Amino acid sequence: MSARSLTLKILAAVVTITAVVGVASAAEPKQPGALIMKHQMVDLDGTPVSLNDYRGEVLVVNFWASWCAPCLRELPILDEWNTAWQNTGARVVAISIDNKAANARSFVSHEGLKLSVWLDGPRGLAAQLDLPAVPTSYVIDRSGRVVLRVEGSSPADLARMEEKVQALLSEKDRRPKA
Repeated sequence: MSARSLTLKILAAVVTITAVVGVASAAEPKQPGALIMKHQMVDLDGTPVSLNDYRGEVLVVNFWASWCAPCLRELPILDEWNTAWQNTGARVVAISIDNKAANARSFVSHEGLKLSVWLDGPRGLAAQLDLPAVPTSYVIDRSGRVVLRVEGSSPADLARMEEKVQALLSEKDRRPKA
């Protein structure tokens, strides 16, 4: 066998392996929506909760911590959105990654927040998602798919999230059938 022939066979094998690995990778879910929707957490009272209870609604899922200054500025805005979106089919759920639940409870009480605040700690869902930063928010459509991930809380970040939610709410004819 010539060197050229051997090189072509090796190249063909590499292309085949790359194609197989590419197909396997493509089959793996790239959307964290299923993980986010099914993960069990607890609310501030210790009651088990899951986002699956809100399937069919547009969700903003915000990961935050009491030690994160941008998070603390953002949460009152998200609370206002949640109030404004009552009865529209959209809601905000804030998931604390604090080590101590008391820190999250204290902030929520001090600010008088009315949105759903759940406790999951730093080694729960946030670790599984390998969050790059806090705050990180996900906008999830009615079928449970992540349609937007936002790292940060700048006015532009908040505007992107709000615009995406409004666009999803305007898609009334695309609601999943019960």
